[in-house]
Amino acid sequence: MAKVEDILSNKISGRVGNVVYATLNGQTIVRSLPKTNPDKRTPAQLRNQERFRLIHQFCAPFKRILIPQIWNGHAKTDNGYNLFVKTNTPAFGLDGELTDPKKIRLSIGNLPLPEQMEVHRIEGSQRIQMSWQKSRTLGGLTLKDKLMVISAGEGRFSELKATGLKRYDLGGTFELPEMASPATLVYLFFESLDQRYYSESVCLEI
Repeated sequence: MAKVEDILSNKISGRVGNVVYATLNGQTIVRSLPKTNPDKRTPAQLRNQERFRLIHQFCAPFKRILIPQIWNGHAKTDNGYNLFVKTNTPAFGLDGELTDPKKIRLSIGNLPLPEQMEVHRIEGSQRIQMSWQKSRTLGGLTLKDKLMVISAGEGRFSELKATGLKRYDLGGTFELPEMASPATLVYLFFESLDQRYYSESVCLEI
């Protein structure tokens, strides 16, 4: 789409039909729109295109909650979605398949994660028992940070859910979020009481 840069000088830029308007040395020039022939793309280019299509397909569902809630605030020169894609691309193989779910980061931030976080599923249930180590350097409102969870399995991810546990609890039990596939992983992170600050997420097997 072309736009008028300066009404008085009639400068325009952008595309109109099959031509492109641009400004060079103060003058408006017109160039033919470059023609692309999909048939001339190399196999490597096609594989790379398919890889990124699948990565974007994976990332798209997180546009609704996680990205505006957590990632947009950390994007300095880009938007939250692009930062989310860039951060999680290493988790995917050359064919675009998710090869390392533990490399997926669903949260980003400066709140600290506690050490020695351990989880296990209570046999025959959808409940998780977990614990973590007390930090000697944290206090005040930080101790009231809320533990959040997303469960995953067979390439599917649940909705975000509050576990009901807080940092000062040092552990407890919570119910897994509902999802169509059996959960084999949980992604855990802390959210501040005012929902402004977050920790990075950690992925643990259950």
